Amino acid sequence: MHVSSLLTASWVAFAVCVASQAASFDYIIAGGGTAGLVLAARLTENPDITVAVIEAGENRLSDLTILAPGLLTALYTDPNYDWDFHTVPQTNVNNKVYAQPRGKVLGGSSAINFLFWTHPSQKDINNWGTLGNANWTWNALKPYFKKSEQYVAPSPQVESDLQTQYIVPGSHGNSGPVKTGFPDWYSELTEAWPRTFANRGLAVNGDPKDGLALGGYTNLLNLDLSSHTRSYAATAYYAPNSARPNLSLFTGSLVKKVVTTSVGGQIVATGIQFIKDGTTTTLTATKEVIVSAGAYGSPQILELSGIGKPSLLNQHGIPVVVNNPGVGENLQDHVYVPLGFEVNPGIFTLDSFRDGPVFDAAFQEYLVNQTGPISVSGASSALLSLRQIAGNNYNPSASTAASTVSSFIGLGLQHALQYQDLSTEAVAQELTLGAGITPVWQNNTKKLFGNELEGNYLSLLGVLEHPFSRGSSHIKSSDPAVYPAINPNYLSHPLDIEILSKIVLHLQTIATTAPLSNLLKGNGTVYQEGYHKITPANVKAWIKTALQSEFHPSGTCSMLPRALGGVVDERFKVHGVKKLRVVDASVFPLLVRANIQSLVYAVAERAADFIKEDQ
Repeated sequence: MHVSSLLTASWVAFAVCVASQAASFDYIIAGGGTAGLVLAARLTENPDITVAVIEAGENRLSDLTILAPGLLTALYTDPNYDWDFHTVPQTNVNNKVYAQPRGKVLGGSSAINFLFWTHPSQKDINNWGTLGNANWTWNALKPYFKKSEQYVAPSPQVESDLQTQYIVPGSHGNSGPVKTGFPDWYSELTEAWPRTFANRGLAVNGDPKDGLALGGYTNLLNLDLSSHTRSYAATAYYAPNSARPNLSLFTGSLVKKVVTTSVGGQIVATGIQFIKDGTTTTLTATKEVIVSAGAYGSPQILELSGIGKPSLLNQHGIPVVVNNPGVGENLQDHVYVPLGFEVNPGIFTLDSFRDGPVFDAAFQEYLVNQTGPISVSGASSALLSLRQIAGNNYNPSASTAASTVSSFIGLGLQHALQYQDLSTEAVAQELTLGAGITPVWQNNTKKLFGNELEGNYLSLLGVLEHPFSRGSSHIKSSDPAVYPAINPNYLSHPLDIEILSKIVLHLQTIATTAPLSNLLKGNGTVYQEGYHKITPANVKAWIKTALQSEFHPSGTCSMLPRALGGVVDERFKVHGVKKLRVVDASVFPLLVRANIQSLVYAVAERAADFIKEDQ
């Protein structure tokens, strides 16, 4: 079906609903993002089940800025694609304000991310079960990773160049909606990456998809190699099913609240109110309401609906429906520290696109042949334990791990699990960005990724995988159009900057290791302007200067027992409310290693099965 037809169908459905003011569906999903579209596709497999998806953004299925992998940074700060949230000043990071790009478009953040297809560890998921979620284990979730994926093997040439022999094909899905594969256009920098880690004794020791392997490797991308386009929730889950008569999509529609009522002393969700073009519409859900608005949107919707901390709700004149102070708490995010290096003459990086004719030629190549640098995204990654980056003699004290400034209930158990995993699990992800970034622009992603310096650069990124710091996201108003107060509390726990120090110092050694060093000026000792050599004496100051968000917020509607601050139970049901679930990254009780989109897909696939079982 063409995009124009989809939009026409959506407008017809919307007009019918506005006219009746009482349209009814079996399920209403608040949020047409990564998780929401998985649920919509799976629930409407039954033609007798009707589903409505309410999405604040628009349907941009044919938009080349989304589809072309190499154009992704053009999406940031643009209101057609990006909510462009911002944090409150971060007191532990020199009072910096951080931009938080989130997808405001059909497909959500899967439409604007960096296309990395990575996976949590077995221990990451088993820890969720240890926190009180029955039947949450790696083995229970493993089938859903495969269910969402359609892996395409590389050519022998790509396999050799990018050292992808580590892949175990049987661990990957071969018929799922999201297409994955390796880039088939790449520079010498990408080829050097896995060989550089091998030279340091850190070659990947298996397929990271197994939830165990560590080391440096070339990463899979959610890339459709048949067209060299982004494979994301809208193209993978919505487009093939958009003609289903039992699936209705409402775009440009801002959720106002979940409608609830009291039945026999029990709070029950009955529908959704949303606003489009100044008109408020109420839809009724005969079976369930599912909130899938992301780590910032989902707690906002719950609080606007009277589910949250009473003092906060009272402050904004919202009647208290369910007293749950855990809503909006336990916010976790991956943070990283960049190091910028100048590359040798003749080495291509995306900085060359500052030259208009160079970009125009690359864009034309992509339009005509679907090849060249715009046809792919970066794919260099490493997952490393604390022992691998800091040696066997470094061991943070348990007392430091136990210290906290967060009041979140149940945090002690989370920290105990994190501390226990330090020596064996990945504490670091090390990545590259094939261009310079300007680290002082934490509050503006367009400028952060829009390096204006002459020359060509490689950015190395050192990511903290399991932060001990916890933050929050809460409403500032009863108006759904007012953005929430987002406070990740970066570096509020002392272990985070301590471990980041080890990560950054290790990252610097990668730049001076062959063969990567052979491609950098001065063998990895010539820094991009604004960067400098890192030493044990200055590393913490650099972290506070250059710390960035990796844009992986989670945990704000945690899947935990209510007594431990939980918002949903192990089947995604909101504590204290019948017929209401939350399904997205906000339910992750503990942040996992690596990029989280594959986990969002898997979690949503499992949630769909739970919902079907409960019908």
